[in-house]
Amino acid sequence: MTKETMTIHQGLAELKILNDRIYKTVTESTFCKENIHSNQKINGVSIEEFKKTVVSGYDKSNDLIKRAIAIKRAITNSNAEKHLKGEYEKYTVAEAIYMKQHGIALKETLLQEMKDQYAKACSKINKENGDKLAEAAEKYVTGMFGSKEGKQNTDEYEKARKAYIDSHTYEMVDPIDIKNKIDELEDEISKFKAGIDAALSVSNATTDITIEY
Repeated sequence: MTKETMTIHQGLAELKILNDRIYKTVTESTFCKENIHSNQKINGVSIEEFKKTVVSGYDKSNDLIKRAIAIKRAITNSNAEKHLKGEYEKYTVAEAIYMKQHGIALKETLLQEMKDQYAKACSKINKENGDKLAEAAEKYVTGMFGSKEGKQNTDEYEKARKAYIDSHTYEMVDPIDIKNKIDELEDEISKFKAGIDAALSVSNATTDITIEY
């Protein structure tokens, strides 16, 4: 049984090296070989020496794999429990990594969709409530009263015009206060992205893990 303590930073660095070593060891090892019964050698060495080489390659491959798994297990367990410090303390390391890799992208998708819809709605409101609405109102009341000569200043004319504008005015249906939600989400994303890499680096450098295999 091997038991060893290291920082997460050291563990992550070793994992990168181990992955390469495992691939090289496995692909360069021979684990079995066909041979004619009467042959006394395989690949230029005695059969006994060849067998020792096979066992050695197999054991070395397994040992490297066991170590990589042990390091990864220790890092995973630590990340699930360890909280970051400072403004990111609400996140475990695992949550912060997920947020960095996936969660923020999902929030950015939501943010962009809200901004696009808000801009589209504002543009539509401004377009429909401007000169277009005023001209439609004039056309409507003129149709009601006939010629608008002498009618522009009458109460009846103005009431009808106002009633038309009121009933045809575009307005924002906004139960979530979308502009405020956009501002809040932009601020949240910006703050998270600004310091998350540094916060994770500090945590990885100062958090110890113990590996056993």
